Amino acid sequence: MVKQLPEIASLWIGGRLSWLEQLCLKSFADMGHHITLYSYEPIPNVPKGVHVADAEEIYPSTPMLRHVRTGSPAIHADMWRLNLLKKTDKIWVDADMYCHRPFDDPSGFVFGWEKPGLVCNAVLGLPRESETLNALLDFFKDEYAIAPWLKPWQIRELEAERDAGHPVHMTAQNWGFTGPASVTYFLQKTGEIEHARPEAAFYPVSYPDRNHMIISRFNVEERFTDETRGVHFWARRMKPRLEEKENNRPRRGSYMDRLLDKHEINPDEALIPPKVVKAKVRTPEDEALFRAKVGLAAIKSDASMDKLSRDFLVDKQFIKECRDTIVQNASKLFVPEER
Repeated sequence: MVKQLPEIASLWIGGRLSWLEQLCLKSFADMGHHITLYSYEPIPNVPKGVHVADAEEIYPSTPMLRHVRTGSPAIHADMWRLNLLKKTDKIWVDADMYCHRPFDDPSGFVFGWEKPGLVCNAVLGLPRESETLNALLDFFKDEYAIAPWLKPWQIRELEAERDAGHPVHMTAQNWGFTGPASVTYFLQKTGEIEHARPEAAFYPVSYPDRNHMIISRFNVEERFTDETRGVHFWARRMKPRLEEKENNRPRRGSYMDRLLDKHEINPDEALIPPKVVKAKVRTPEDEALFRAKVGLAAIKSDASMDKLSRDFLVDKQFIKECRDTIVQNASKLFVPEER
């Protein structure tokens, strides 16, 4: 008797699929899984073998929970996947997770370490009665919840903002608040972390080494083990690299190039679109003043990088650059004259 594989599900928010999503989704169908791609609007180029369904059946589209600083719907996807696990017996996968071998664990607990201390939720299977799942759903009923896994100074800072009448919404929290950080915390708290697979199970190629999958001189399959079931492509960073520097395709002979041939995916028919960058409305003069304001705040304020990032809606690297520019310029003014 042929063993029935668990059903797989993913969510797509954003129109047409690129060839990278097509490759990943089709890999599950080709491996024998029933896979469903949910969306809030029709997708015109879903690959053969992939089923489609209305995402509203799982979690409403309104309000769409987007990260305040980046505009990413990742927070909405985090909430959506938790509700998927509660309402169905399907295993969640991100649309950039490739199926290397069947996901054949019958336990219902399907997730793995991304790196020491952090479970990634790009693959997430939890039984409906899972203590972790119920704890996550209960915790996020409060959209202004303060995470107990944060450092004490971070908690104090968020409590101060709350007590001042300005609680921080989940969409304004640090990146990953509703994803890996919360999943890891509650898995550890409930003891269900014992089901975590090793890094090689789903993340055999680490985030820092992601580009090895599109460069022919690297043989990433040497890093796979008998436990390897999936391969995460880290699309948030991989896709801009492919579109901007690699002519919209992996290099010939690379691991990902071979997969395109294996699953009969043609990149020319589903090109990765250019990364959308929000238009800057500030004039050059205003931009200089804004950078100066951010830099001075970083130097003079007692606020953390976290709070400055929330206040100015910029990432921490931008804040550091503004601060360093002011420090460097100031140091030039006080260089002692040579005698």
